[in-house]
Amino acid sequence: MVEFSGILWQNGKMQIKDLYGAMLEKINSGEDTVLATIVAETGSSPRSAGAHILVDKNGRVTGTIGGGTLEYRSIQLAQGLLEQRQSRRKTYRLYRNDEEELGMMCGGNVDVFFQFVKGGDGKTASLIGEALARLEKDEDLWLFIDLTSPTDWTMALYSGGSLFPAGMKLDEDDIRDLARNREVLVKKGGRRIYGEPVKFAGRVFIFGGGHVAQALEPVLESVGFRCAVFDNREEFVSRELFPGAFDLITGDYDHVGEKITVGSRDYIVIMTHAYDLAVLRQIIGRNCAYIGVIGSATKAAALKRQLAEEGVSEEILNRINSPIGLKIKSETPEEIAVSIAGEMILRRAERRAAALALPGNPDTAQNAAPNAVPAAGRP
Repeated sequence: MVEFSGILWQNGKMQIKDLYGAMLEKINSGEDTVLATIVAETGSSPRSAGAHILVDKNGRVTGTIGGGTLEYRSIQLAQGLLEQRQSRRKTYRLYRNDEEELGMMCGGNVDVFFQFVKGGDGKTASLIGEALARLEKDEDLWLFIDLTSPTDWTMALYSGGSLFPAGMKLDEDDIRDLARNREVLVKKGGRRIYGEPVKFAGRVFIFGGGHVAQALEPVLESVGFRCAVFDNREEFVSRELFPGAFDLITGDYDHVGEKITVGSRDYIVIMTHAYDLAVLRQIIGRNCAYIGVIGSATKAAALKRQLAEEGVSEEILNRINSPIGLKIKSETPEEIAVSIAGEMILRRAERRAAALALPGNPDTAQNAAPNAVPAAGRP
């Protein structure tokens, strides 16, 4: 069985388990820290919303919010807040020739929340411990921070329709605003609440490590999917080919169950060519989130016809996405990768919309309510 650790996007962000582990260690040792989080950004910036850095009296413990002057000034401010035992929200202007500028050429603004975390704080330790435990489970997880009053912030985890701890006052509309596919800063009724996806459950198993898989894995990684690549050839499951994959598996295509266990939240992409039918036979009966098989319409029809003759029902056959990907007239491996990723993003958005009972058109991953704005400040 393949095990995966709970990790936030690797697209320029740190492993969230490392951050939470460091926070919990500091709290339990009785040492005060400040967690600096980019909660919103506009224009260009070295890091987007959701980037974190943990600071103690000696400086950076772990994480980054972009390096350079922004990070240097943020660490200085965090250390000052440690002495004052206070939290604060601050906007940095990343422009030249501005009184508040940082001497950077990015040309944007970043809104950073400096969160004073008291050593020995049992309530925060309990929440961080709960987050670490839930990262090991196959469930979606969000972090909400009410920073309406920076000096009196509150945090909560959201998963499976419930909040932990249950004290944060949020109604169903608030949660629909906050539990998005990306970081958001909700401004509503005089409140400012930040929502961050900590983990999206489910994995992507890519069967076949050829050219399309090599183009697809980094695209999926960049939009928050966790990928494992399976091939029967060791040279096609190397770190050189797939540096960002969560796991690389060499195995027999006729016995994939000996190496992996597929769950209802998992996504399956089959592109072995010679072994597509063999893999599909073993996967088709699983209630996966998505099954896609590369190939032409003729090949797709032949696969479905063969499976129908073997007794697979039409209802199950209709769950196969083949030819795989959105119809964007893709030709190159890179273009095909984009079309596949687009189809999977759409499926993920539809699943999340259904789970959260989001209103609106399921054909968009945003479906944002009027009060929810992307924390990255981009369309």
